[in-house]
Amino acid sequence: MRSLLTIILLGFIGLNLYGQEEADSTSYFTDYTEDLTLKIYSLLKVNSVELSTNDQRLMLKPNSPLSLGVSVNYKFVGLSAGIGLPSTAGSTDIYGKTERLDFQVGLSLKNLGFDSYLQKYKGFYNSNPDDFMDWNNQNFPKLPGMETLSLGASVYYVTQHGMFSNKAVLSRNQVQNVSKGSFLAGVFFNYDDVKSPEGFFPKELPDSIGSDFDLTGFRYIATGISLGYTYTWVISKSFFLNGTIIPGGGYKDIRVVDNKGISDIERHPHVQTQFRAVLGYEHKHFFAGFTGSTIIRNIEYKDYNIDLATEQIRFYVGKRF
Repeated sequence: MRSLLTIILLGFIGLNLYGQEEADSTSYFTDYTEDLTLKIYSLLKVNSVELSTNDQRLMLKPNSPLSLGVSVNYKFVGLSAGIGLPSTAGSTDIYGKTERLDFQVGLSLKNLGFDSYLQKYKGFYNSNPDDFMDWNNQNFPKLPGMETLSLGASVYYVTQHGMFSNKAVLSRNQVQNVSKGSFLAGVFFNYDDVKSPEGFFPKELPDSIGSDFDLTGFRYIATGISLGYTYTWVISKSFFLNGTIIPGGGYKDIRVVDNKGISDIERHPHVQTQFRAVLGYEHKHFFAGFTGSTIIRNIEYKDYNIDLATEQIRFYVGKRF
């Protein structure tokens, strides 16, 4: 999903180089913030970890069933509540059992945006056992004791808020009438704590390779500034497509623990990237949309390269009252 989002979003930046039909400032977008906006959605969220060392890559993911929920927006306030669908017995056999806590808060004002999340997962599986051996079992290797805790928050300023509507993309209580983009500038904070007491390499895989993955946990804190770009292409009165890319840079504090219980602390510059793609539909009596987003963080430690990704795919149908 990341490579597809990257191609789409980079293409949006080029679109703003083309001429656009000029419009009065009052007609760039239509405001519905005085209406009550109700949305019903399905959501898939994943907090994945990839560890690479000595040309070997270990991909670890939780068993993440769909969630169903309802969200309400009125003026600048938005609330949402969802419940995860229970895993089936077959899914648990294949991917293992994952206990999870997932919480997200977002705020979309005329010129400011705010995003925050809290994710706690316990129970992961290795999604690429074929890279290490001939794996003929439909059930993936599992790490039931592996836990992750991720916290994140970002605040950003929409520079072209008089012509570009962030609400039209996210809360849908405005409608963008003319294709337009805007630069985004803000700050971010991330905290990730990942641990697996028995190590990150499942016992079902060869011990000869597992010795290369000698970590049992890592934690990092990162802060920095971000500069990005968002663009909405109004395809017709019924459809729009939005893409957002927000690179960020700053400082991170890393603490790593190996399988001997020895910990090490390092401090480095930090780089992360947030991608988002949104496809929206407008109808006289309802609206609908699809959103895909990911935040990618990276840690380099000795011979290790660690990627963490917080990803979500959302489909919703809504109505304004």
